[in-house]
Amino acid sequence: MTIKKEEVVSLGIVLKTHPYKESDSLVTVYFKDYGKMTLIARGVKKLKSKNASACQSLTLSEFTFIPRNGLSTMIKASSVDFYRYIKENLELEAYASYFMEFVLKNEEDNQPDLEIFDTLKKSLDALNHGYPYPLVYLLYNAFILKRCGMTLQVDGCVRCLRQDHIAGISLEDGGFVCHDCLSLHDKQLDKVTLKAFRHINKLTIDSIDQLKVPDESIDLLMEIMDYYVDEMTGILFKTKKMIQSLSKI
Repeated sequence: MTIKKEEVVSLGIVLKTHPYKESDSLVTVYFKDYGKMTLIARGVKKLKSKNASACQSLTLSEFTFIPRNGLSTMIKASSVDFYRYIKENLELEAYASYFMEFVLKNEEDNQPDLEIFDTLKKSLDALNHGYPYPLVYLLYNAFILKRCGMTLQVDGCVRCLRQDHIAGISLEDGGFVCHDCLSLHDKQLDKVTLKAFRHINKLTIDSIDQLKVPDESIDLLMEIMDYYVDEMTGILFKTKKMIQSLSKI
């Protein structure tokens, strides 16, 4: 992407902030129009800074800046959504941080992708509007696998391709297995859980209202999707430790 050098305005989600010099910060943002960029926010650490709140991590803001390859210069910023409900709940904030960490680690600078921006924003919106965090997490993990080219086979048996008599999931092969192909190393699951697993890997965050996962299946499905993400993407998520520690409380 060619970076223009005139002043521009764009909506973005603040992924991370880092101290820079005495009163400045480096603000990493995923922009709707420009992708992931890091801005120098001068004077943002001063008490009277009008830009400080808009530059906080986990904030949807409108930025005026001069885009450059490398560090860009922020002119001003105004917040659009603080995601206050998320920030008031440590568990929700941990999941939101996980969503943002994927974008931080997987996306290249200056490569805009509307699917990334929309999925991240809609996932944060869903958490902020009170949707059950396990459902948002499951859908986002399915999105991570697809973005990494690791779509799971949920239309038939991953080994013989037959579409009937599905009996379980293969962690090793990445998808459904039928009764005849089921081995001791596979996870045999009931029909309700298998149907929920298929929906997780077929639906998007836009269709979260259609996702029905039995309460008794949620923990198992989260464990399975976690395994796939860990084993298939090669991404080491620091936020996973926080999520796991909070789930034990």
